[in-house]
Amino acid sequence: MPSVKSKENTLTSLLRWGEAFLRERGIDAPRLEAELLFCSVLSVRRIDLYLRSDQAVAPREETLFRERLLRRGAREPIQYIMGEVEFCGAPLFVEPGVFIPRPETELIVELARRLLPAPRRILDLCTGSGALALALAKALPAAEIVATDCSETALKVAQKNAARHGSLHIVFLRGDLFEPLRNEAPFDLIVCNPPYIPQKDQADLQPEVRDYEPPVALFAPEEGTSFYRRILREAPPFLTSRGRILFELGKGQGAWFQTFVREETNFSATLTLDLAGVERIAACERVPTDPTWDCDG
Repeated sequence: MPSVKSKENTLTSLLRWGEAFLRERGIDAPRLEAELLFCSVLSVRRIDLYLRSDQAVAPREETLFRERLLRRGAREPIQYIMGEVEFCGAPLFVEPGVFIPRPETELIVELARRLLPAPRRILDLCTGSGALALALAKALPAAEIVATDCSETALKVAQKNAARHGSLHIVFLRGDLFEPLRNEAPFDLIVCNPPYIPQKDQADLQPEVRDYEPPVALFAPEEGTSFYRRILREAPPFLTSRGRILFELGKGQGAWFQTFVREETNFSATLTLDLAGVERIAACERVPTDPTWDCDG
């Protein structure tokens, strides 16, 4: 086990010590994460760690680096320690109590950009850090965007991210799914990355997720399916007649979702695979029941 103190305090020696410390605590990419933590302490790029490899590190910065290593060694997510995460190429603030956006969710943004006609009004349910709302605001600058979440902590972070990226036109509302919407015109697109993990799977999750991320953003009743059921049941009054809903799905939920949509809703669903081959995104459209049915009257 690495000693609590390293013999030298140069960038190289402290990085070497940090890498060994994280490796012994089961971190998958110990060198990379040690570098990222050091960069967050020094406010430098990774390449600067090597351009200045023999530079002595100030005592205060060394202490901060060790403190952050200890937190990561306890399996706290590195995103919380660094205070941010990248989503669709943009840095976003995150903190404990707020769900950490994942790369696979970026597929929703890619699919939204391909929709024709382009959505004019977008609703982001379970917005969390505001990742989807902000990425969609950038990808579709002409769209009006409303985002809801039941967590006050998450909405404060989402608003900070909106201010950070100059997206102050997004309307953030606190409440359960559609509940906070009042007198809103229908939306052309609803997006949602809902809680979808069955409670019974909690013990099998990585400690970074199980022990640190907010349970309200992770777990859902009815074997992880309750939010899909509720949203598809409650969405029609808030959706234009030709509007779509884009959901993120949990691994292994694709077959259930298609059967549920086909047998219990007036929607159709098309699934999109992520880079790992998982049925990850469901695109839903309402099925017209009247041959004279027309878009939005």
